[in-house]
Amino acid sequence: MRHGLFWVTRIVCLSIAALHSYAADKVTVTINHQTISAWRTADLEGAKKEAAAAHKPIAWIASSPEYLDGTGKISMNGSRGATLHAFYALRDRTVLVFEDGFAENHKVIAMVDVAIHSHNGEPDHHPILPVVVFLDPDVTQVLAKADFESDFVKRAHVLADALAQADAKMNALPNEPRK
Repeated sequence: MRHGLFWVTRIVCLSIAALHSYAADKVTVTINHQTISAWRTADLEGAKKEAAAAHKPIAWIASSPEYLDGTGKISMNGSRGATLHAFYALRDRTVLVFEDGFAENHKVIAMVDVAIHSHNGEPDHHPILPVVVFLDPDVTQVLAKADFESDFVKRAHVLADALAQADAKMNALPNEPRK
């Protein structure tokens, strides 16, 4: 009886968790004891409204959902660490959008897809994820881009430089003062 109750409880808890994730407009991950949310690409209109209201750029993070399982640290080398680092570093300064870089590959906005699949102005058909593309709130232009960097310290500079470029371009946009 106890064994059966365990499985019933487990199934109910998993069902509630699954319903919660489908009901939510955002993907969430916990990093350094902070819950960070990102809009899904299918909910881009919500992200655009939030970005416009907050006068923030959109940080479109193309990566793998498996890296959002709650394990790992932002200081790790590799794609998992880089994905977590992007979420954590950009959480307050941008509106985050998450793209499943494998399932949604070539199925997103053309401008974003081109940015993800280019490196130094040349086509890159197999980019290493994550790639972060910074967009204006109307999603009409790419403001900056941060390509994958494995090393934590170098990656921090890449993200900071791309965010600074995005901020500068946001400040230059008419009627879009940056706070």
